[in-house]
Amino acid sequence: MLDRIEFLVEEAIVALRRNGSMTISAINTAALALLIFGGLTFAYLSLRAHLSTLSEGFTLTFSIKPEAGDEGNQKISAMANELRQIEGVADVVFLPRQATWRKFAAEMGIDPTELPNPFHNQFALYLDDLSKADSIKNAVRAHRFFQPETEGPDIRDATAERRFTLALMGFVRIVGGLLTLLSFVTAGTIIYNTIRLTIVARRQELRTMMLVGASHGTIRWPLLLEGAIQGALGGLVAGILMWGIYAYIRSQTTEWFGPLLSAKAEFPAFQAILMLLLAGTVLGMLSAGLSARKYLRLGL
Repeated sequence: MLDRIEFLVEEAIVALRRNGSMTISAINTAALALLIFGGLTFAYLSLRAHLSTLSEGFTLTFSIKPEAGDEGNQKISAMANELRQIEGVADVVFLPRQATWRKFAAEMGIDPTELPNPFHNQFALYLDDLSKADSIKNAVRAHRFFQPETEGPDIRDATAERRFTLALMGFVRIVGGLLTLLSFVTAGTIIYNTIRLTIVARRQELRTMMLVGASHGTIRWPLLLEGAIQGALGGLVAGILMWGIYAYIRSQTTEWFGPLLSAKAEFPAFQAILMLLLAGTVLGMLSAGLSARKYLRLGL
């Protein structure tokens, strides 16, 4: 059994060396295809994770003026009661500025004591009717303790961000799927042709093996291993490149924009490399299997 495995592996390695330039071309093309696949998959999963962080309900968040006081103040309690009376508001929650700052700092991985607290006290309004959102916003803006923001929206909600994220996910899914399909077809075609060249170069040798009783499996498996090795090496290269590109982008965004705006999604290096290596192996074996099947069926 071990002798048979050793024979199959040796035959695959010999074929890889014999078609050196085509082997390198196949590995490079497979790496590019898998890099596109892996990058788009990571982007899609990151967008989906971001979408899950957005509120499931319809929430409006806004700041209030400092003169309204802190939690427990009569003005705060009165304002909360007034907000609850607005049609379409299901619940009102007071968000102290200290708690908001600590939560934000923890999510961003920064020390809240090193930077001044940029937040005001806030209210979060939970809506039970999205159609009332505009009228609720107008009522909130008319309140005497409402604090307009100098930058960005004065009343924040996740509706627009959720719609944009969903649209972006749809774009990545459709366009990414087409790009991945095209790149996989290209990589598979090159691996297919590499195996075809191996068969053509060894046609007489393979035909002799068949005449002396070698089974199709004995002839086919070295070819499948050759394709699997090409695909696996392409997947390994793609995984390492993807890891390096992510590390570079993250370091640059941190340098340019600081820790508050740097990429927050962690790159699962081991899982990504393993996934791309397995995908490359499957791609290589399928392409090699199609090529071997065609020529074995034709009797070489």
